[in-house]
Amino acid sequence: MTVANWEAVYDFYGPGRRRDGFTYPLLALVDALYRPRLRIADATVARLHRLHSDGVGIVVAVNHPSAHDPTVLAAALFDRRIRFLASGTGLTKDPLFRGPLRPVFEYTGTVPVFPAKNYEGTASDIHEAAATRLIELCVGRLVDGGVVLTFVEGTNSSADDLRTLRLESVKKGVGMMVAGAREAGAPVAVLPLGLAYHGREHAKLPPRRAVAAAGPIVVWDSGPPPTVDEVRAAVRDGIDEALTAAWS
Repeated sequence: MTVANWEAVYDFYGPGRRRDGFTYPLLALVDALYRPRLRIADATVARLHRLHSDGVGIVVAVNHPSAHDPTVLAAALFDRRIRFLASGTGLTKDPLFRGPLRPVFEYTGTVPVFPAKNYEGTASDIHEAAATRLIELCVGRLVDGGVVLTFVEGTNSSADDLRTLRLESVKKGVGMMVAGAREAGAPVAVLPLGLAYHGREHAKLPPRRAVAAAGPIVVWDSGPPPTVDEVRAAVRDGIDEALTAAWS
């Protein structure tokens, strides 16, 4: 797997290779190991279910403070109140699809991302084509009323972003997803989620004081499509509010 053959990679992973018989036992195990506390208001839970029932695509937009985040996020979304979000399409860097861990990502329906920093020297048009195809894939999920899970920083948070998120740290990908769905005429919602670790976030062992907190849902369902920067700002504000709750 490499960015040079991105077309074959997305042809293979794009339709989704999730196997529920594999995924749900794995999520139960991850939840038992990490047990993050999920702070989410009842009104937010009810609104998420209404949006999903109405066929509105949902982006779960998350900060990325630790290497533990993918498993902590999976455990948080396995919470029975919002478990339908756990069926969403996750995005993660392509090296994780190599070696013995590949089934963990492949059979949970995760799609690979090719970070440009991992392919220095590769022609820019190849990076751009691969990124465009990935965004199109995510937009398609949202237009169909699905769920996309994304770490908006694209890499682990810097020390300056652990308790509040800088606007420049929110990459344009989340904005392109939302704008693309609206340009296609579909309503789309974003659930900002803030992850915080009250100790042991950099240890190899699973952290026992992980907290995931939900910020206010942002919905775009009418009017002209938002700009990428408008979405980035809304996501940053929502994650900031979620982080305040997560650290309190």
